[in-house]
Amino acid sequence: MKNPLLNAVVVLRTWMRMRRYPGLFSLSDALMQVDRVVLPARFHHRLAGAALRSQTRIERQPDGAWRIDLPAHGLVFFWREQPTPNLWYLVEQEFDERNPHCYTTAPIKPTPESLVLDVGACEGLFAFRTAKNAMAKRVICFEPLAEMAGLIRRGAEANGVRHLIDVETAAVTRKSGQVSFASAEGADRGCIGGNTTGARQIPAVSIDDYLSSRGIQIRPCDLLKIDAEGADMDVLIGAERVISEVGPQIAVTTYHNDEHCVQMVDWLRARQPNYRMRMKGFSFWTPKPRPVLLQAAQ
Repeated sequence: MKNPLLNAVVVLRTWMRMRRYPGLFSLSDALMQVDRVVLPARFHHRLAGAALRSQTRIERQPDGAWRIDLPAHGLVFFWREQPTPNLWYLVEQEFDERNPHCYTTAPIKPTPESLVLDVGACEGLFAFRTAKNAMAKRVICFEPLAEMAGLIRRGAEANGVRHLIDVETAAVTRKSGQVSFASAEGADRGCIGGNTTGARQIPAVSIDDYLSSRGIQIRPCDLLKIDAEGADMDVLIGAERVISEVGPQIAVTTYHNDEHCVQMVDWLRARQPNYRMRMKGFSFWTPKPRPVLLQAAQ
């Protein structure tokens, strides 16, 4: 059970630790949705369930997938299991800039000319939003789970943006080759590495290798969005060349590992001193609160 006092102490200590980076983690950004961090889940879980019921249309498909329509936003996506209130948090992060998991807040400024590399695309809602709302001219989704990759393609068709979205069924990490991957249920679809029961070998690419092999040129206006379920630092390392030479925009999750919030800031500062960086929020769904998202742009 969540310990409100302990979580509040962890939040304060972590925020104080990050103050060694002036301007990185403001108090207002640290307090984003802090009520969810310190209060028992039942307080916000009910609200999430109510929002999911009132703001979506959910329909079971003949093949067992679930179609989720978002009438207020003109978007649809597909989910592979029966939706629960937790699905609302995934929807909310795309459209509410008060949610620390929202990738496209300042300093990130996607444009109609941006190329977006969506690492850990999951259901594809971020890709659909950016493609349909003129925030990208092309989105390349990387999703290691073949079933989820199929749902992304299906969602792209349903949203009328299939011509703008490419889907690569591969993991992204620091070096191309094969990696061990264990799939899971729920919002965290799976993870790379370890000896988890049921893990299997899957193809993996590094960002630098992928771009080089396809002759893709990255610019500062392009965006590297990363939610790699713990492999986030490895994804950055695998993009070291393009980050150092070009400095694309970056939005990367930091809540999968205790040390990622510090490691990523130090690593990015060393390779691209022109970056302006922003850290946002604390996770309420992890064993202890961790900073949620790091954004960087020139």
